[in-house]
Amino acid sequence: MASNDELAVPESTNSVPAQGLTATKQRRPQRSCDFCRHRKTRCDGPQVESDGQCSNCVAFGSTCTYLQPARKRGRKNITAEDLQKENCELKEENASLKAKLQSSLCSACCQVLQFRQSEGDDTPFTSPESDSSSSDPEEPLRDLDCASANLSSRFSQVSIDSTRITYLGPVSSFALADNVMAIKEKYMGRSSLTHARRALFWEILPWERQTYDLRPCYVYPANDLIISLLDLYFTTVHPTIPILHRPSFERSVAEGLHLTDTDFGGTLLSVLAVASRYSHDPRVFVDGITPLSSGWKFASQVRILPKLSPPTIHEVQMYCLLTYFFVGTSATQVAMLYMGLGFRSLRQRGVHRKKPDDNQAPNLENELWKRTFWIFATLEKTVSLCIGRPAGLHADDYDLALPLQVDDDHWGQGFTQPPGKPSQLSYFVFHLRVFEIYRDVLRRLHDPSKSKAPSLNAPDWEQRTVSDFNAAMNDFLTSLPPHLRWDPENPPEGTFFDQSATLHMSYNYILLSIHRPYIKNLIITGSLSFCASAARAIIHTADIWLRKIQRIPLPSLINPVFTSGIILVFNMLQNKRAGLLMGQNEDLVQLATAMEILKFSESRLQPVGRLWELLRELWFMDGPLQLPPTFAPPNHDLPGFIDGDASTDAVPPPHPPSFLGNVPNEYHPLHNQSFDTLSSEPNYSPALRPGMSIEELLASNGEPSSLLDDELMSMWIAAPMDIEDLGAWNAYIESRNIYGGDGN
Repeated sequence: MASNDELAVPESTNSVPAQGLTATKQRRPQRSCDFCRHRKTRCDGPQVESDGQCSNCVAFGSTCTYLQPARKRGRKNITAEDLQKENCELKEENASLKAKLQSSLCSACCQVLQFRQSEGDDTPFTSPESDSSSSDPEEPLRDLDCASANLSSRFSQVSIDSTRITYLGPVSSFALADNVMAIKEKYMGRSSLTHARRALFWEILPWERQTYDLRPCYVYPANDLIISLLDLYFTTVHPTIPILHRPSFERSVAEGLHLTDTDFGGTLLSVLAVASRYSHDPRVFVDGITPLSSGWKFASQVRILPKLSPPTIHEVQMYCLLTYFFVGTSATQVAMLYMGLGFRSLRQRGVHRKKPDDNQAPNLENELWKRTFWIFATLEKTVSLCIGRPAGLHADDYDLALPLQVDDDHWGQGFTQPPGKPSQLSYFVFHLRVFEIYRDVLRRLHDPSKSKAPSLNAPDWEQRTVSDFNAAMNDFLTSLPPHLRWDPENPPEGTFFDQSATLHMSYNYILLSIHRPYIKNLIITGSLSFCASAARAIIHTADIWLRKIQRIPLPSLINPVFTSGIILVFNMLQNKRAGLLMGQNEDLVQLATAMEILKFSESRLQPVGRLWELLRELWFMDGPLQLPPTFAPPNHDLPGFIDGDASTDAVPPPHPPSFLGNVPNEYHPLHNQSFDTLSSEPNYSPALRPGMSIEELLASNGEPSSLLDDELMSMWIAAPMDIEDLGAWNAYIESRNIYGGDGN
C-alpha cells in the first residue's frame, strides 16, 4: 500500500516501459504555497512542466513561493494580561487611524476644494484656513460646525455672485455632493466642467433683476432731530438692548452712510422710530399732536424688498428694532413677521453656530453678530408671550458664545475692559443667564406635552422640579455683581439703576412663572402666596423705577406688571371670600399702582391700553374692590381713573379723543402710601424672600387663605393658561358676568 506521502498511479491498459514506472510516482507536497494558502484553495504543488510552480499560480500569473511560516493549529494559551495588552494596542491603533482619516478628510474639504474667490468678495463669514482644522474627537459638534463652514465656503463659489450661499448645514442635500466631489477631486484633480455651465441657468434673468435692483427712497428728518433721537436712544434703550455699537454707529451717521447704504438707512430709521417713543418733540408725531403716532413716520418708510445679496448686519439690526417698535402698535402680529425675517437671516449667515475662527481675536462685526443673535433669542420669548404664540427657538438650535463684557468705548482697545470698572454689558450677560432658566421653566413646567413623558409621572416630580428652580434662582441672585444688585433703599446710580431694576423685575417675573402653574391644582400649597409676593415686588420695583426714570417702560416690562396685577386680583378675591384682611390694603395699593403704570404707558403703546381695560374688568369681576382708607383722593382731571366707590357706576368711561393728545409727560402715582408704610401694618404679610426653598414655602404658607374655595377655583381653572394671551383673556371675560360673578 502506498504511504500517505505517495500517490499510487494506476497502471494504464497500455504497457509502459519499466524505466518509466518511477516517473509515474510523485511525492505529495508537504504544504500549500503562499498564494493557495491566501486564497484557501487546494494546491497541487510544484509541477515539472510549470518550472516548479503549482497550477493555481500558473493560472493566475502569481509567483509560487513557500515563504510564509506554517501556523500551528489548535487552541492558544492566552492569558488575561495578554488580552488586556492587545486591547490597549488596538485602541491606540484605532485612535491613530481615526485621527489620520479625519485629517485627510479635513484637508480634502479645506484645501483641495477651495476655489479662488472673486475680487470684491466681502463675505465676512467665509472661514479662513486654520492650523487647527483637524477635528478633536472629543468635540463632535464643533466638527460639524467646521464642516458646515467649509461646505458653505465651497458652494458659495459655485453659485452666482449675488446669490452666494453663506451657510449650509451638515444635513443639507449639498453635503452628499460635497463629499463625492471631495473624493473625486482628491484622486482625479479638479474638473473643468464648471467653466462650461449653461449661463441660462446660472445667471439672474433680466426681468427678475429689475425687481431685485429696486432700492427704497428714504426721507430723513432734520439733522438736529436725528442727533436728539440718537442721544435719546443710546440713553434709554441701548443700556438694556445693546444691539448697536454706539461709537461706530454715530460715526457712520456723521459720515452720511445712510445716504448711500440703504441697509444702514433702514437701521437708522428704525432707531429713530424706537427713540421717538421717548421723545416729546412734536416732529416725531404724524400729525404733530397724537403721542400714539410717535415714530410711525420713520418706521412706515422701511420696506422689505426682495434681495439677492446675503443679509448684512445692518439689515438684521433693522429687523430687530422694527420688532420692538411694532410690539407697541395696534398690529402686533407684524412684529412676528419682522422677527421671523431676522431669525431666517441669522440662520442664513450661520450666526447661531460656532465658527472655526471663534478662538481668534474678536472683531467688531463678529461681536455685533453675537449681540444681535442673543437679543433676538430673548426678544422671541418676550414677543411670543405677549401675543400668545409658541416660540420656535430651542436650546439645541444654537451654541454661540455669549457676548464679551466690554463696553463700547473699549472695543478699539483690544476688547479689554479696564480693571476695576464694571461693564455695562454685564447686565446683558446676566440677563441671558436668567433667561436660560426661564426657558427651562417654560419647557419643563408650562409645556402641555410634559404630562405625556413617562419620566415625569413620579408623584413628587413637580415638587422637586420647583425646588430645583428655586435653588437655581437663588444661586443666580447670589452671583450678581454689586452694581447689578437691586436695593430699593440705596439703588445704584446712572445706567446701573436702569439695569438693576430691569433685572430685578425679570427675576421676580420668573419666580412668578415657576409657581404660577400650581395655583389651581394645589399640588404645591402656597403657590398663590408666592406668586402674590413676587407680583408685589415687580410692581413696587416698577413704581420706583418710573418715579426716577420718568419714561415709558420697554414692552418687556409691561407684561410682568400686567401679570402681577392679575395675580393680585385673584389673591384679593380669595382673601375676600375667605373673610381674611391680611395684606388686603397692600394688594389694593399695588394693584392701583399697576394700573397707573399701564395708564402712563398707554399714551405711546396702544396694546397697553388693552391691558389696562382687561385689568379694570378683572377688578370688577367679583364686585368692585374697595380701596384702602389711606388712598389719596383721586385726581379726576386724569380721565379713566378708578374711583373708590363700591358701586358699579364707578367704572371709568372710555377715553375721550382729546385725552390721547393731552397725556401728562411725567409719572405721578396718585397714592401717597408707600410700600414701607404698608409693611409696618399689623395685618401685613411679609413677602417671601427670593430663592426660598420649597420646604420653607410649605412650612410658612399653611394658612387657609392659600387654598381656593370651589367657586374661585372654578374661576381660576376657566381662566386662560397663558396670562399674556390677550385674545384668550378677552373671550374669558366676555363669557362671564363681569360685574356680578358667573355668567351662567
